[in-house]
Amino acid sequence: MRADFHLHTWCSDGDSPPEALAAEVRRARLDWWAVTDHDTFAGWRQCAALGLPGLVPGVEVTASDGGREIHVVGLGTDPAHPGLGALLARIRELRRERMVALIARLPAAVGGGLDPERVRDRRAPDAGESLSRNHLARALVERGAVARLRDAFTAWLGDEHLADGSLPAFPGIEEVAAAIRAAGGVAILAHPGCYREAARALPLMERGLDGLEVEHPNLDPGLAQRLRAEAAARGWLQSLGSDYHHPGGARRPGCVGLGADRLAPLLERITPAAGGAAGR
Repeated sequence: MRADFHLHTWCSDGDSPPEALAAEVRRARLDWWAVTDHDTFAGWRQCAALGLPGLVPGVEVTASDGGREIHVVGLGTDPAHPGLGALLARIRELRRERMVALIARLPAAVGGGLDPERVRDRRAPDAGESLSRNHLARALVERGAVARLRDAFTAWLGDEHLADGSLPAFPGIEEVAAAIRAAGGVAILAHPGCYREAARALPLMERGLDGLEVEHPNLDPGLAQRLRAEAAARGWLQSLGSDYHHPGGARRPGCVGLGADRLAPLLERITPAAGGAAGR
């Protein structure tokens, strides 16, 4: 069985239109997959309209903890749930407010003349619906202020530059997890490898999360082993995802795997049809 529960389109910070992502999924022969754009179901809706099998409703919701962004993947949620929809709309507005503040922080020679509309992806009406630091970094590359995206993060946009508490705060992890569960889904800690050590990742699980990604391209093997052991011992759901953003890169849909026995509890929670499929 092949699955990937962390995929992005240009409706948030991915490069691919939804139909191109769906084509990638088809080529990867995934049995189960989820479009998890940041704080919007727009990409999921377009992929759902294409009718490919195995698509699970998903969204990557932005939370905060101690001034740091924490990303929580909601899987199996009802995309039409009013409470979750209101939370996502609020977070998208916070993203816009934060974008204004981030642009204002840049040196005039770097950010002069930029605003959220100039920064967002303008290739289609629904592209860039959820603004991110990646959008700003791309804009800085396009105007020649930096050579690479990573240079923009190193100089101005990395987490270490945003932890001073002066930006509008995203909702806490507990609020996000509760909204996901109220919409019928499960709350999964995304890309725990970014926390680099178990002592930083594991306490986040105590904030009401249901599981975590134990397979992800940036997850150190030693940390992955520890997280898998903790998940098994504590009954946490185990998920996986490529965190696909760009065609042609190393992070391809289905590039990480998870054994059917470890994946089965998650599948049983996020889709009624998954129980039988998990046992095949």
